[in-house]
Amino acid sequence: MLSEIFIVSSHNTVLAAKTYRFDCEGTSKDVFIQKLREVRSSQLPPHFKDNGTTFYYVKRNGVYFVATSQADVSPVFVIEILSRIYQTCKDFCGVVNEESVRMNSLLVFEVLDEILDYGYVQLATTEKLRPYIQSDPVIIKSTRELTSDLGSRMFGIETKVTAGSASSKPLVSSADQESKKNEIFVDVIERLTAVINSDGTVSRLEANGSINMKNFLVDSSEVKIGLNEDLEIRTGALKAYGDQVQLDHCTFHQKVRLEEFEKSKVLKIHPSVGELSLMTYSVSGEGALSPPFRILPFVDHTENSRDMSLTLRLKSESPVNTQAVNICVRIPVPHNTTSISQHLEGPGQMAELRQKVNDKKIVWKIKKLPGQTEVTAQFRVINQGNGKLNKQELGPMVVEFEISKYTCSGLKVRFLQIPVQDPANTPHRWIRSMTVSDSYLVKI
Repeated sequence: MLSEIFIVSSHNTVLAAKTYRFDCEGTSKDVFIQKLREVRSSQLPPHFKDNGTTFYYVKRNGVYFVATSQADVSPVFVIEILSRIYQTCKDFCGVVNEESVRMNSLLVFEVLDEILDYGYVQLATTEKLRPYIQSDPVIIKSTRELTSDLGSRMFGIETKVTAGSASSKPLVSSADQESKKNEIFVDVIERLTAVINSDGTVSRLEANGSINMKNFLVDSSEVKIGLNEDLEIRTGALKAYGDQVQLDHCTFHQKVRLEEFEKSKVLKIHPSVGELSLMTYSVSGEGALSPPFRILPFVDHTENSRDMSLTLRLKSESPVNTQAVNICVRIPVPHNTTSISQHLEGPGQMAELRQKVNDKKIVWKIKKLPGQTEVTAQFRVINQGNGKLNKQELGPMVVEFEISKYTCSGLKVRFLQIPVQDPANTPHRWIRSMTVSDSYLVKI
């Protein structure tokens, strides 16, 4: 039983609001905004109580979806409702950010008005809401941030695509739109966590992945998705080295049927209009994962010099038909560093020294790096003051990257089978994959 739901921007302004029960004080929005100003958003708990009112929120793309209640409601339930509201707005608007909520305020209000009635959930899926939404979406182009909203911009990383791609296209189009594309997208996304020692050996390596579906099919029928035939789930078991795909554990969406999964690794689903996660999984260890990069650092710090030389060799271990983009290597340097000199081999690179109080680091950016190629950077860390540079303050390096058409676990979609009901309108199938860094640390 929720009292109200409102949406707040990263600039602490209310973008949309809907009151269902008039049992909360009118200052509840001001209370939440004041909490955001007092503490960092990363330190604000997902639910808290203030003067008898319980606040719940989720943050997506810099926008806060907030609910309040005077009753004792399960936090997990409310967070799930807010997540569904975000996903529903994304289905109708194409992309959810501050600009799209402002431009589609009437449509968002319709969604909030229909999804709950007097604080109780009524319609929580895009398919059920669709007949009751009358407003047409105003299309807003999505922003390209490194790790935000990966699924919505999988199509054509660092490449030019047609304007009608799925990056910012709403799943629900206007009723008078005649040319509706009949297509479906299946994305495999892995987020990699790694700790690599200075000699190149792996201290920790794990990945969290998901298989996501975005359905634009005109006549939605049963869809079959075939995964690797050699896929194994080895929960708590030792993993063997080789090309076999070995996962620690996985979970499936409640709509996925698994009668053919054990034998032929085929998932069956009758998808509704919208976006859903078919499968989430995790995998760890060198036997099941391959590091996409090898970074070999070499430090030259002589006793007679106040300066320090650092050479980095970055090699891509991904297949030759893949390409890493938006690579960023952050290298912490000693606190008494005053400047750097640099020598970068290869095009599309830049480096700079960023200085903050008690936080100095070299930022080395590489626009793109094809698979099985390498680049080298040479830095001289300069100290123009008194004393010497402390080598112990150097590193560890943090590496950020995106690699399209590649997964570290080797998991892939073998086929995507859709029954063709109308030969004149054959559905288009898009299968895409990506690996991104979550926390990739390299010691020096």
